[in-house]
Amino acid sequence: MNKDELITERLLLRKLKKDDVESIFYNWASDPEVSRYVTWPTHDNIEQTQQILDFWLKEYENPKTIRYGIVVKETGELIGAIDVVDYVDDNPEIGYCLSRKHWNKGYMSEACSALVEHLFAIGYQTIVIEADEDNIGSNRVITKCGFEFTHKETKQCSSLKPDVITVNWYKKSK
Repeated sequence: MNKDELITERLLLRKLKKDDVESIFYNWASDPEVSRYVTWPTHDNIEQTQQILDFWLKEYENPKTIRYGIVVKETGELIGAIDVVDYVDDNPEIGYCLSRKHWNKGYMSEACSALVEHLFAIGYQTIVIEADEDNIGSNRVITKCGFEFTHKETKQCSSLKPDVITVNWYKKSK
């Protein structure tokens, strides 16, 4: 069910590896602007990143785990991650983050479109995604990838971030 790599025009989406820890920490996990709208707090040190990476690598043992590092083919740089973060009524929910220096280059739209195509190819009929209503860039990526707005929801961000936020929910059907 899970594919080890997805390839786009400019990107390689591949499984994360143990030696990705520095790239993850320095490229996005330690950046408060990147972590502003995600469900986890900014990492204060590389040990935090190592703990979560170890957890993610262990999750690959579950065949339902779909998680990719986003690599720029031209440079080999790991610039972000995209994965299925949850299942809502058995529909996969996508989540992602990207290094700030790579924002507004179309990389996340390219990665998201590739993951959506993969999820449809393996049999899912509907995919969902949510974004904080204030996260203009992410909401743009989502609509650019063909998702349709369904509703707003006010809720606690996550168990790691207790802030109350309002998110826009979207879905895309095959």
